[in-house]
Amino acid sequence: MTSRRASFVESTANGFHQLAPPISVKLIVLSLCWYWSSAVSNTLTKSILNAFPYPVTLTVLQFAFVVFWAVTISSLTRSKFPGLDRLVPQAHAGITRPTKQIVLTVAPMAVFQLSGHIFSHIATSRIPVTVVHTIKGLSPLFTVIAYRFLFGVHYSIYTYISLVPLTLGVMLACSFEFRGHLLGVLSALFAAVIFVSQNMFSKKLLTNSPTSDMEPKKKLDKINLLCYCSGLAFIFTSPLWFYYEGAGLLREYIATGTLPILAEDIEKAMPIRTLMILFFLNGTVHFGQNFLAFQILGLVSPVTYSIASLFKRVFVIIVAIIWFGQELTGLQNWGIALTYASV
Repeated sequence: MTSRRASFVESTANGFHQLAPPISVKLIVLSLCWYWSSAVSNTLTKSILNAFPYPVTLTVLQFAFVVFWAVTISSLTRSKFPGLDRLVPQAHAGITRPTKQIVLTVAPMAVFQLSGHIFSHIATSRIPVTVVHTIKGLSPLFTVIAYRFLFGVHYSIYTYISLVPLTLGVMLACSFEFRGHLLGVLSALFAAVIFVSQNMFSKKLLTNSPTSDMEPKKKLDKINLLCYCSGLAFIFTSPLWFYYEGAGLLREYIATGTLPILAEDIEKAMPIRTLMILFFLNGTVHFGQNFLAFQILGLVSPVTYSIASLFKRVFVIIVAIIWFGQELTGLQNWGIALTYASV
């Protein structure tokens, strides 16, 4: 019995080893920066949606900020801004002129972006950040299942087993929060599935694989890919924004000279100037989060990326608990401990 148990533990460790990323200083630094930017972005998003519950409006503004910073950084780099070309070497070539091939290649990723962001923001507006990322923590499991059944990639049974404690740990971290709020929970689940699909598609564009839609010499660098993806997502989302939120916001502003910021909940309301500052900070950090995610995805496989994303979500959960003053229960402590102890 003892030998069988030791064999099981060893095999499970091998399953983790199969999923583990190639450790390097660059990957560690990028991951830590990604974790922090994600935590700040998500907590700012929740703060904004608490006072201004218009998730599609926030989505459109985030896409606009990503395009703005991609173009700005690319322009500064091309103008020989000291040191910036070493920090962001992909921006040195500038923003490529749009072509039919670029638009058709990036358009599916833009659809993933806009739908994923909208569902994620709907979830964030209705349930705590901790719950949103608990549900998104299922992404490694979704990724492995997708590669198994859609692309015929075979993993050992211990690879599947190794994902169980990781996923269970994140779920336990906030499981008590799942009562009610069905729309928020379903939105977070849809967002998780969409972002897994986006990561798989993005990996194809970020690597020079023989099956890519673009020839290696014509492939977009990460700045261009981020710019075009967010730009197209902005264009695709704008009609939805105007229909669902924009028209009402414009009518309210024309009639009263102000925006309807939760008039029924004065405690959560905030001045317009403060809201604008939060929008700017959120959009800027959101750009950094997306750029770092592209950098990491270009270095590792989608499954490994999902594992790294799982740890990012645990980090975001902890920061959100501290930021919003939530008290940890014994179940949450066990869940967080189980996630880290599983690796």
